[in-house]
Amino acid sequence: MKTIFLLILLPTLLWAQSSSENFTLTKSVIDAGGGASSSTNFSLVSAFGQPTPIGVQTSENFTLSAGFLTPLLAVSPLSPIQQLVIKEAQPDAVLHWESIAGAGSYSVYRAAAINFTPGPGNLVGTTASTTFTDSNVLAGPAVQQYYIVLVNNP
Repeated sequence: MKTIFLLILLPTLLWAQSSSENFTLTKSVIDAGGGASSSTNFSLVSAFGQPTPIGVQTSENFTLSAGFLTPLLAVSPLSPIQQLVIKEAQPDAVLHWESIAGAGSYSVYRAAAINFTPGPGNLVGTTASTTFTDSNVLAGPAVQQYYIVLVNNP
């Protein structure tokens, strides 16, 4: 009897809708079924596991190429502040992070290389706030960009 109950319940669990406050997936990402999944922050037109899409598919925050989701703007693994939220606001990017105790200001650096060394040549700006707008970063051609935010002591 337990086996029959499990066999009846298992398909229900597999086909259940997945969601949270940040996303809703209405199709399986493994079945190569396609369909649309979206939320306030993203729209995914094809499922992972599907054949390579023809051309590039984009939404406000993401680009889908060859079955993989890659944001244009990301945090460099060398950044001491890893909890960095980057929101595309065409043609600008708005960065948010949590306050660091004792910080006098923050310096924001950007480069096309993931493991870059912060310096005067890639300094985007300095702010006393925990929000920074990188003006016109998305105005040109689509190029992957990485950010490092450093804390400046008072």
